[in-house]
Amino acid sequence: MHSIGDLGEIELDALKELGNIGVGHAATSLSRMLGRLVVMSVPNVRVVKISELHEVIETEKIVAGVVTALEDMENGQAGFLYVTFPESSSEKVVRILLGDSSDEELMDSAIMEIGNILSSSFCDATAEMLGIVLMPTPPSFAKDYSIAVVDAVVSQLADKSDHIVIFETELREREDAIEILVMLMPSETFVNYILKMLSMVE
Repeated sequence: MHSIGDLGEIELDALKELGNIGVGHAATSLSRMLGRLVVMSVPNVRVVKISELHEVIETEKIVAGVVTALEDMENGQAGFLYVTFPESSSEKVVRILLGDSSDEELMDSAIMEIGNILSSSFCDATAEMLGIVLMPTPPSFAKDYSIAVVDAVVSQLADKSDHIVIFETELREREDAIEILVMLMPSETFVNYILKMLSMVE
């Protein structure tokens, strides 16, 4: 295996497991915060070229989400984590979790909080599986075309990667299910960490 864009089924399953550990921690935090059961899972993982992102997500629609920069304590900049709610999901998640989606400021605040919990949980799970110390910066709220956000953060990577890992995440509370996309934009160094981890499951 020489490229993160050339993963087989076993490696993608390992990445999905990483995602499920991350969202599992996030679901526990949300359940405690809300006082009721929230279930989260990653039913699918995709690795796509950034230039082909428009074929996978609705890049022409404005979406809300949070962006977190990741710092590897040994090698510095590791990449970015972008937690985004597709247009159909943002109102739904706030209505389900808070009961009211009429206040735009409240919606943005709720999405920021959920994104923050997801980012922290993903960061902790990833660091544990890779055996590194990974420090997330405080997340920034982003409301823009998803491709614009991706282009902006990728341009900040010193050693760019051509690929993005998309964890297709589902948040379920009672009978409602909400789609969330967690996108990992790794630096080249961070890609090497991931490939090393995946080589151990072959």
